[in-house]
Amino acid sequence: MCGSSLRPRWVVFCLLLLYGAAAASAQGEPLQASRHGETLALIPLASSARLELPGGRTLQVALPERATVYSFAALDDGWMAAGTFPDPATGIQRLFLLQGDDRSARRLDEPPGQEGSLRRGPVLLVDDGRLAGLAWLEGDANTALSVRSAAWTGRRWQPAQRVSHPGPGSQLALSGAALDDGSWLLAWSAFDGTADEIVWSRRVGGDWLPVRRVSARNLVPDIVPAVTATPGGGALLAWSRYDGHGYQLRIARFERGEWRGERAAGPSGSLFPVFLGEPDRPRLLYLDAYPHGWSVLDLDPAGGVRAKASVSSPLDRPVVSFEAGEVRMRWPGQKAAATTRLEKVP
Repeated sequence: MCGSSLRPRWVVFCLLLLYGAAAASAQGEPLQASRHGETLALIPLASSARLELPGGRTLQVALPERATVYSFAALDDGWMAAGTFPDPATGIQRLFLLQGDDRSARRLDEPPGQEGSLRRGPVLLVDDGRLAGLAWLEGDANTALSVRSAAWTGRRWQPAQRVSHPGPGSQLALSGAALDDGSWLLAWSAFDGTADEIVWSRRVGGDWLPVRRVSARNLVPDIVPAVTATPGGGALLAWSRYDGHGYQLRIARFERGEWRGERAAGPSGSLFPVFLGEPDRPRLLYLDAYPHGWSVLDLDPAGGVRAKASVSSPLDRPVVSFEAGEVRMRWPGQKAAATTRLEKVP
């Protein structure tokens, strides 16, 4: 049972299990992306998903049986979604990819050469509006997953590369982005024998650099990272760190090959960050646990907070859109919505 009396390590497992079940399950939380300033949203249903397009249009797309959707991205000529499903013949957890436009969708072959019986948490890597590659977790147990990736040529997958080997425990919550300089950046939560740490690697010139920690080693858990690219080859990273009472949102920026400016960006109980918007105008959505609600930070490309908006709600993650200084949050499955304003942060 999850509870505040548990040690931080067990709290991490409970939070990640709850997060994974909510964020990627059938009839789970929506995923969204931005294309030319307009919002696209993918709403997982029981055995399909509803794609909500600009202008009020919708498209129903089929999913594999018992599929979970982890990643959704806008392309110049459409969109793409990635997830996992159990193969009905073997029970092996495989990847699936859907590529579509405003009228139809088709399956794309998964990267070949699966070595483990589990594939988890695929992350789409989109470069200049086109699919550049895919990263995912793979292994034979949830506590023995490695990070792998494959580049997409536009017609086929190149051989898979190993980003990291299995560690002393879990590797979870993979996130990543293709940067303006052509490199790829991945970050994830990895147990180092004491606590979960946020680690990262970068693919430069076709090769992955050694895995490193984002922060100096500490004795408290760091969990659920989110990455987004910023102009000029930079990136922003958001995650949550245990502060002795709850999990507090933190932000750092990637600049000239290093993480800089790490700082707290939310109160205790700020969790599950998701980046929204365009690279030159990043926004960050996160859960406020005390009391339950959702907040949006309007950021500059260096990660500075320009404005904030918050809505109290007991519901799961909303679809968020912006108009002038207003933020609209809506929950399609609940037919609920709320509008608030971005307030400047001194």
